[in-house]
Amino acid sequence: MSERLALHILPHRGGGGEAYVDLMERIDGFAHERVALSAGRTPASAAASLPVRWPRIAARARRAAIVHVHGDMAAMLSLPILRARPSVWSTHGLHFLRRAQGARLRVARRALRAAIAAADRTICTSVAERDDLAEIAAPEHAGRLALVHNGLEPSPPPGPELRARTRAELGLADRDVAVLYLGQLEERKDPLTAVAAAEAAGAPVVLLVAGDGPLRAEVERRAGERVRVLGFRDDAPALLAASDVFVMPSEREGLSYAVLEAMAARLALVVSDGPGNPEAVGDAGVVVPFGDAGALARELARLAADPAERERLGAAAQERLLERFTAERMVRETAAIYREVASAP
Repeated sequence: MSERLALHILPHRGGGGEAYVDLMERIDGFAHERVALSAGRTPASAAASLPVRWPRIAARARRAAIVHVHGDMAAMLSLPILRARPSVWSTHGLHFLRRAQGARLRVARRALRAAIAAADRTICTSVAERDDLAEIAAPEHAGRLALVHNGLEPSPPPGPELRARTRAELGLADRDVAVLYLGQLEERKDPLTAVAAAEAAGAPVVLLVAGDGPLRAEVERRAGERVRVLGFRDDAPALLAASDVFVMPSEREGLSYAVLEAMAARLALVVSDGPGNPEAVGDAGVVVPFGDAGALARELARLAADPAERERLGAAAQERLLERFTAERMVRETAAIYREVASAP
């Protein structure tokens, strides 16, 4: 029997949704294809490219057995497709909804209420997202909200050689406690709080900032002797192996893949209390108030002075990942939704 088409509609190429779709492509019985609504991440890019791309995307969707839309903005823009085809959309942090205020918030709530009604299923990647959308959905459509936590494929632990080599390349001394920030340098991720906390924590803390984005220049301006700004890196496994602590100070997340990768790498985690982060780490990590550089600095200093506590937290984080956030579980649960939706009359 020929495979049916699963069309993945992304807001743009190169974002976090790509890793998610990589896993979706493991679902058997479907030929998976990706299209992007926008040529770039900015509103100007979307305004210029969406009218050009839309006709081809709509035509391709008409041939799909199931359409899977990624992110709340993409869901709002894809409402006609969600209504016309067997469809699901995944929340991926609800970033547009959660940053909207005033009139934009009212528009977002109405549009997402319509998206929940239009799609056969809305896949929430965290309980926090499901709770947010349950307040928006019409009562008769609340049952269409499905919770499927993000998952990660655990990889074999790196050998000590990779840790030693990477630390040497980064200029880390044996006594340095490397704290890794891995992600976009943007306001939502709040890397500036991590920079301020590392400087305040003092030796032996060294913050490694891996990523790029609109706050890159400001991060570099504020970075002192306790901060190394690495820019974009494509060697996350090596950076994780070289590090002792992972920090995610973000205002909000869906269920962050960077956090899951740090859990798999057996790192001690310090995260903000923004939506998504506490749900990921549970009691296997340290949670501090969002934007509180002093609280973050105190925890980094405490962990830097206590290698046994770092080891305990890292082991607990890895165990939590293996129990709750595996790729196998995520793919299996999503596959069941695909088959239900694609076979519905």
